[in-house]
Amino acid sequence: MLLLVLEGGGMRAGFVAGALMALIDKRIVGFDEAMAVSASVPTLAYFAAGQREAMEKVWREELNTPKLVCYRNIPVASLAPSVKRPILNIDYLVYKVFQEKFPLDLNALLANRMSCRFAATLVPEGELRFLNPGRGDIYTLFKACLAVPGCYPGSVALSLGEFVDGGTIHPLPVRPLLQRASDRIFAILTKPLACGSEPPNLMERALFWRYFRRYDWMIEKLREAARAYAREVSFLKDLARQDPPRALIIAPERMPPVKFISRDKAKINRTIDMGYRAVEGMEGPIRKFLGKRPG
Repeated sequence: MLLLVLEGGGMRAGFVAGALMALIDKRIVGFDEAMAVSASVPTLAYFAAGQREAMEKVWREELNTPKLVCYRNIPVASLAPSVKRPILNIDYLVYKVFQEKFPLDLNALLANRMSCRFAATLVPEGELRFLNPGRGDIYTLFKACLAVPGCYPGSVALSLGEFVDGGTIHPLPVRPLLQRASDRIFAILTKPLACGSEPPNLMERALFWRYFRRYDWMIEKLREAARAYAREVSFLKDLARQDPPRALIIAPERMPPVKFISRDKAKINRTIDMGYRAVEGMEGPIRKFLGKRPG
């Protein structure tokens, strides 16, 4: 079983989008299963549906807008969070951009032999769940996976419960995916391998606490997420060192221009291009790992 694993990280996940565009262009798409976290969830869906042009237009043209990134709401969000005045307007992104301007071809997604799983956090339990795109409205699933606590101060109701962004408790859930000793992982990360996942800073803690103060697990889960990320990266490195290797990791050599959120179109585009070039530079090893022949 060949697994594709995609890290999130806000607009830093433009690196993943660029890498997936390169894989499509080079016709390297033969994965059995795929899992994405946070901002990479819709990107994976477009990839699986074969909608490369829509993926690129969303990333290059639709994210650098005050309709999505609402800096003016930061003071309000830190004092009295409201889904009507979020820092990240996930409703705009999901329903105006994904649903209206670039609708996902759900039939193509579900027809793909590659099964997809979207990471999300079940609340109030604070447990990781993998959501199936075939169950429930796909756009509501997107919203649940993108609902970053604090930036979007609300959970999203699905038939299985209330959910927020999966990266809240586990930015890179690799081990839960492995079922067999023969499974192999192709992982696309959005930070350099030497860069860990940092615990929340003071502002982030304030944003989280204001809305999720009734969930006493939230801050501790965020700390544990940083530790879990480091363990999973180390695990991937160990798999990559096996003979034959059971993992191949694509990661930026330096931190992408966009750290988390930005309205700087040039930085977003450079992050995308960084991911595209990373795959170009690793095309030979990628084809060898995936069992593809050149050409």
